Amino acid sequence: MKILILGISGRTGRLVAEEVLKRGHKVSGIARDPARVNVTGAEIVQGTPYEIETVRKAIDGCDAVVSTLSLFPATQGLFSRVKTPLDFMSVSIKNCLTLMKERGIKRIVVMTALGVGDSRMEVPGFFRILIKISNIGHAYADHNRQEKLREESGLDWSILRPVMLTDKNMELSVIHNLKRDRPLKSAVSRNAVAHFMLDCIEKGEFIGQKPGLSKS
Repeated sequence: MKILILGISGRTGRLVAEEVLKRGHKVSGIARDPARVNVTGAEIVQGTPYEIETVRKAIDGCDAVVSTLSLFPATQGLFSRVKTPLDFMSVSIKNCLTLMKERGIKRIVVMTALGVGDSRMEVPGFFRILIKISNIGHAYADHNRQEKLREESGLDWSILRPVMLTDKNMELSVIHNLKRDRPLKSAVSRNAVAHFMLDCIEKGEFIGQKPGLSKS
């Protein structure tokens, strides 16, 4: 199986790519500077998923898509000027969905965040205020747009909504609250989410569903 990973140059996307390769699959990705993608064995197309022709090159021969796209690079503060287009994620996903339909690719697993869409009341009140007063609001607005696009796509989508991501990547345990029947913890490791995303593809789990994720 060959998987296109949108966001492969990010901290979570890189971990997804490494896990895909460990499990014997192939990886395709997109990066403005391929030399900065430190994933041995990945096929990298130079550019951005905001451009449909770049996605067309990267998705060639793929069987599924994973997205860990974000509006914010690691160095960008929550109150600094947003350098990324405010519709970066939704336009990139729209490009991907268009090409998936053209190529007959059905499976897509996307990471957004707890608090997006109908999970808004599952995050603490102070965080809902932070969304309103900081640049996080731009990210959540675009997550809402991209979630709607996937839900209307007719494809086999899964939307994963993790709580705060950490770099404690030895922690691989994950719980989900798909039925809103259990409280989530405040954090989950990026590596745990990466494993969970690939499990969803390999096992065909959570199709048409939007589980919240945290460590157990």
